[in-house]
Amino acid sequence: MQTFTRPSHSHRSRLMLAQSKHYSAALLQIGFICLLAWGAHAVAAAIHSPIPGSVIGLFVVLLALALKIIPEKALQLGAAWFIGDLLLFFIPPMISVLKYENLVEHYGLNILFTLVVGTASVLLSTGFVVDRVFRFERKLNLKRQMAHQKARGHISL
Repeated sequence: MQTFTRPSHSHRSRLMLAQSKHYSAALLQIGFICLLAWGAHAVAAAIHSPIPGSVIGLFVVLLALALKIIPEKALQLGAAWFIGDLLLFFIPPMISVLKYENLVEHYGLNILFTLVVGTASVLLSTGFVVDRVFRFERKLNLKRQMAHQKARGHISL
């Protein structure tokens, strides 16, 4: 019979301390990324750049990571949060769809048709390519196994 023991008070407090450090580090990193994005937009607006501020910010982060000015760990938690909650960033496009209601009324069926056909085409072509690659790998593995077994003398053809 398995018995469960309650974690000690010190164990729980250490766990809570570790979690609070994790969340505070993630919040700092998210704040840093937001500050960097805001700064990049401000620079792009100040110099009247045709390149959007988000692209300039990405380039700055890429350069800083490549030159090891910013260590990867310094942005890892914040970037993981942004990627994990990426769905939240699609809400503004949905609001813009509501803003252009007339456009959707006139061309909604065309847009929907294009989206459905495009999505179906991508899914079918991806499935076809994955199936072909899987069959090719399976044939290679069978040939390797046959050659290996033939070399050991297990199969006589």
